[in-house]
Amino acid sequence: MTLPQAFYFEAGKPAVLLLHTFSGTPNDVRVMGRGLQKIGYTVLGPVFTGHGTADPQQIFKTGSPEDWWQDTSNAVSQLISDGHGEIAVFGESLGGLFALKALTQFDEVVCGGTIDTPLFPVDTSRVAKRFLEECQNWYQKMALPADEVAVKMQFLNQHIGKMLARIGDYTAPIHDGISGLTKPVFVAQADADELIDRDMGQRLASYLAPTAEVTFRHYPDAPHVMTYSPQGRQLTKDIGEFLQKNLPIEGV
Repeated sequence: MTLPQAFYFEAGKPAVLLLHTFSGTPNDVRVMGRGLQKIGYTVLGPVFTGHGTADPQQIFKTGSPEDWWQDTSNAVSQLISDGHGEIAVFGESLGGLFALKALTQFDEVVCGGTIDTPLFPVDTSRVAKRFLEECQNWYQKMALPADEVAVKMQFLNQHIGKMLARIGDYTAPIHDGISGLTKPVFVAQADADELIDRDMGQRLASYLAPTAEVTFRHYPDAPHVMTYSPQGRQLTKDIGEFLQKNLPIEGV
């Protein structure tokens, strides 16, 4: 079994960090990474602790919002140490929380944005339901014995609600911390988002607009994990145009 890996697509000096979703992997944003590399950006896509393994239980056993912020900080530091003094950070869903936090914590992060990221309190029941369904399907695909699957699913059922609540608690100070942000921000929202409220992107854009230059884009018929959908190509194009305005490549 080949498990998803982090990627590092090297190109020009301006660099882009792409952060994946909760329970997702760098594969969610890999195609976008290649698209931005073709424009001339170096692109790094790390894997969050506990993700990208053969067993979703590891998300809870080894991961936490604090760990995922550390993963983000380590990735920014890696790009800086590799000579990339200007960086953009974008995140999808969960990843967007850490993208916005990076905008407030690193001078080298000059712009960034979110894709379907809940920066306001949300009903997480749909997220939990989808997660458990995907885990059940994954275990069945691995052809595990039924009794083993039952034990694993019991563990996941016991922990998913607590983890989503923990993420919600972690989100509150990020929401407060981006008030007054002055760096350029790109906000993308899927109009057919099946997991979070579909006005979330517009609310975030309005919240940031008094002080930040906000580019808001919404995508008809797009699902929550937009980067992995037919609308992903347009999203990549729009983010590329945002980058060329706010983090231009010399000579382009």
